[in-house]
Amino acid sequence: MNNQKRIIEWGANYLKSQGYAVEPAPEILLSTPWSTVIRFSTASGYFYLKETAPSLFLEPKIFQILSAQFRASVPTVIAISNDLHCFLTKDAGNTLRKTIKTDFNTDLFCQAIEQYTAIQRSTEHDTEMFIKMGVPDWRLDQLPILYDQMIGQTDFLKSEGMTDKELKILQDLSPQFLSQCVLLSKHEILETLGQHDFHDNNILIDSNTKKITFIDFGETAIIHPFFPLHTCLRQSIKHHGIKETDLVYKQLQDACIENWLESVTKSELLEGLSTAKQLWPMYSALDCYRLMMRVDLQAYRSHYANRPSQIRAYCQEYMEFFR
Repeated sequence: MNNQKRIIEWGANYLKSQGYAVEPAPEILLSTPWSTVIRFSTASGYFYLKETAPSLFLEPKIFQILSAQFRASVPTVIAISNDLHCFLTKDAGNTLRKTIKTDFNTDLFCQAIEQYTAIQRSTEHDTEMFIKMGVPDWRLDQLPILYDQMIGQTDFLKSEGMTDKELKILQDLSPQFLSQCVLLSKHEILETLGQHDFHDNNILIDSNTKKITFIDFGETAIIHPFFPLHTCLRQSIKHHGIKETDLVYKQLQDACIENWLESVTKSELLEGLSTAKQLWPMYSALDCYRLMMRVDLQAYRSHYANRPSQIRAYCQEYMEFFR
């Protein structure tokens, strides 16, 4: 991600060509080995430029398809540079996390979750279309294969701090992981397009219209819909102090399954949610591994130099279920 000057020039020139008066100093909001986000300020409001690693540059196309074919509330893409792997979008408001940080609004959070699951449901019969355009296939019959591939990378995992004992446990748990995936598949919940990083900081709220917009589809795959929902629930615990025993948590959890109640019983959905919860740490380890393999590994490790290995932490959490 070393093209900041070029992408800023591209973004500023495009906005100027459309008649916008761009202020001279755009703000870099995020800079990581996998993406850069820059905000341009104009007299007409903010515009956002996002650059991604080349291997993750499906995001603007996914946004366009979701908006045009599925009427999903995602950012409006106004320009794309395939050469620079970046795109421009219109402003869609503040994050839900910021909006409810001091005054938690359960109804608004539930509304956002239900709108997101509506997108999941609307795309569940079009998975092959997304796979053909390059979206990774992470359906439940593929996850055990991905699991075995990752735990076979012993040198890499050891470089992440994993011990021989931990690697042996993961190898022994391979049949158990497979059986859990099979169990989850029996709940008749169709796999669909999903983002790995769904949570309240990737949900925007327009302060005037109250429209909800979903962002950050860079790490997207065809997955079981309950995995990103668990990401959201876990983030609500981390950032809002919610406990699993709280009524608020149960309300958020109910919102997660609401859009499947017409075809699957609540008890079965909750069973599926429970199974997905047990699988989630390993699913997240696989996602972390995938990201590390698709960006500059040295840059990734440098970015997280002061933090313990995420992969190891997720694997340890998964192994805890069987101790």
